Amino acid sequence: EICNYFSAYPVYSIAWSRREDRNNMFRMALSSFMEEKTNKVQVVQLSPHHDTSHTQERPDFGLVAETTVDYPMTKLLWQPSGAGYGQPDLLAATGESLRIWECEQTGEMGEMGLYKSKLSLRGKMNTRADYSAPITSFDWCQVDPRLIITSSIDTTCTVWDVETQQAKTQLIAHDREVFDVSFVTGSQDVFASAGADGSIRMFDLRSLEHSTILYEAPAAMAPSTSDPALGDGSYYPDTAAGVPNARMASFVPPLLRLSCNALDPNYIATFALDSPRVNIIDVRNPGSAVVQLVGHQAPIHAISWNPTSSTQLCSAGADSRVLVWDIQQTLTARQHQQRQAMAAAAQAKQLSKLSATGDKLGSDFGDDQSLKSPTSNTVQAMAHTAAAQALSQTPNSVAPSLTYAARLPVNSLAWHQNSPEWISIGFGSTVQTLRL
Repeated sequence: EICNYFSAYPVYSIAWSRREDRNNMFRMALSSFMEEKTNKVQVVQLSPHHDTSHTQERPDFGLVAETTVDYPMTKLLWQPSGAGYGQPDLLAATGESLRIWECEQTGEMGEMGLYKSKLSLRGKMNTRADYSAPITSFDWCQVDPRLIITSSIDTTCTVWDVETQQAKTQLIAHDREVFDVSFVTGSQDVFASAGADGSIRMFDLRSLEHSTILYEAPAAMAPSTSDPALGDGSYYPDTAAGVPNARMASFVPPLLRLSCNALDPNYIATFALDSPRVNIIDVRNPGSAVVQLVGHQAPIHAISWNPTSSTQLCSAGADSRVLVWDIQQTLTARQHQQRQAMAAAAQAKQLSKLSATGDKLGSDFGDDQSLKSPTSNTVQAMAHTAAAQALSQTPNSVAPSLTYAARLPVNSLAWHQNSPEWISIGFGSTVQTLRL
């Protein structure tokens, strides 16, 4: 089943309502991407008269509210459902600043049997009083809906109090631009960020003196920017074949987006600039990806975990494909491999202790070689090798379980939180909602 909405503008960001009541749960916010200073934020809702048997050229969602902004919004999110039914339904968006609107019905009947709503601006927050660096992304805390965290090109992350509309904490998170940020599932203090320096870092608001680098993207090859004949120095993943006879230079590609697992706080998904691969990181074993999702034929644009499954992930990209992955078997196999490797490391460590005892015993009996164990250096080398095998293994690859081909490159996707059988994708000026 496919439901459509046809906007009058190119669609960039989309977000499902998090309300659980039937009147609002099939409501979406979307934003336009236009160069002129007349961009739109729209709220659309599934028509009560929608017919599953109609042709795909007929719209199923109707426009219920719209407002104008100067610049394209980089991300949209509705307030988490934990805010309660009695609270107003708030919509947040980031661009040159953080905006919060209240969405409320007007009582006036609109198109497709839907009541109209209006978006009333509740607040506009800037990172600085004199100048606000563009905000690249944000996350709304599920545990404490009063908190929003934003990332910016000025290398900072800022935690905001929605009620007071004031910044609670601001920190320098990366060496270069920060492209994405997210609270870790189940926490109002721990968050992860991804940046132009090619790293994912984890922070704890209770102890900001330290941070953990969870992952650093491996170096890729690109045309040397010192050679004007090579153009703009675009990223060529893993190979120089696309630029014959060109001088190549190594660089670390920026990480554009990250997605924290909705149920298991140990897993984070990410992808790099112009990369067709999704890398999944286990925060318990930082430094390398544990699973690599290879299936796209062009750069990935968006990723999202299933809100009700810890092993299902969706990705979409410039190849116009939407892929759904299930990594359960792969994670189980890797955990088994790691247990075996750790057991080998523990055994080698025990042998190292016995070796040291044997060396001492041999020295007590002189030079009788038959009483001596293997040298402790050799056994320690075995222990180090086994430990390295346990901590750093080649990422396992997974094949997608579901595939959908859109008409154009897909720019965004949103997985419905309360009805996870629905995924929405945005391409061109169309938003399609797919039922799995």
